Amino acid sequence: MTDFIKSAAFAAKKTLTLKAIKVQHGVALEIIAAFLGYRTYAALVIEEGDASLKYHLSDAEFIVLDYEGGVSRLIELELLQAFIVQDFIDAIVACRDGVFPDLSDFLNDYCDRQLQDVILSDADVIGMVEQATGSEPFSVVLDGGWGRLDELWTAVNTWQVSCYGTVDGLADGPSADNDGEAVDVRCRGWMHFAKAGRAGLLLERSVVEPM
Repeated sequence: MTDFIKSAAFAAKKTLTLKAIKVQHGVALEIIAAFLGYRTYAALVIEEGDASLKYHLSDAEFIVLDYEGGVSRLIELELLQAFIVQDFIDAIVACRDGVFPDLSDFLNDYCDRQLQDVILSDADVIGMVEQATGSEPFSVVLDGGWGRLDELWTAVNTWQVSCYGTVDGLADGPSADNDGEAVDVRCRGWMHFAKAGRAGLLLERSVVEPM
């Protein structure tokens, strides 16, 4: 993991040099660490070396950058400019697969698609839609109001998000009240993640509850 972080710091420095901005390597490491949810680079190194932890940042399936944390560190280091923020984010994304620039991207991209697939394949949801419409569900729309108990970057071992959704089925079967009209089934889905470092996640399970 230190190789990935050092590569991202080097890439950001190289890009900024082309814009006539010089950033020392140690400072770049501090900024990368902040975007990864750590107060300091030293804190990141210490946690990565903690053998008592089940997972480390290097084990993460996904990494969700702490945008506000990175910006705050840039302010402290008196380096805040809009393009510098983006240069550091781009460097991290380019140096490691599965990196999302911020939480909204992760929720609205990966989590939305993943939870839709889980809902549409859930046996209870399928049964309710078939009972109401006589057909299998053909689409689901999440309401986008993602709920979570803990802030991602401060959660210790696990992190969970949930969202309500509406599943549509074509009301063309004998059990439908109105032939050809859409019938909605409401449900709620949860996604449970294990933490891997401050910004890293591994999906453990997804759960759906028809309403």
